[in-house]
Amino acid sequence: MNELDLHDVFNRVHLYLLESGVVMTPDQCARVLQLLQSVVADVQRPGNTATALELAIDALPGVFELPALAVPQISPPLQRGSIGYHVPEARRG
Repeated sequence: MNELDLHDVFNRVHLYLLESGVVMTPDQCARVLQLLQSVVADVQRPGNTATALELAIDALPGVFELPALAVPQISPPLQRGSIGYHVPEARRG
């Protein structure tokens, strides 16, 4: 693994953490570097087929406390009146 590949992995992991809402302090950056150190050792093991980025992203939940993902509701609840079938009492004749 060359230096540019490792730099790219660091940038991708750092951006992933930022976009996940993790506040990146100097201690957090040091933890990223420790994670990358273990990833480099894992990548060099015989028989390993995963890339450094795959190993790093897979290891993030064990190293960092990531916020829970909030999935928004995809549509409003379906209600009988919401599609035009509801006729108010006053209009019934």
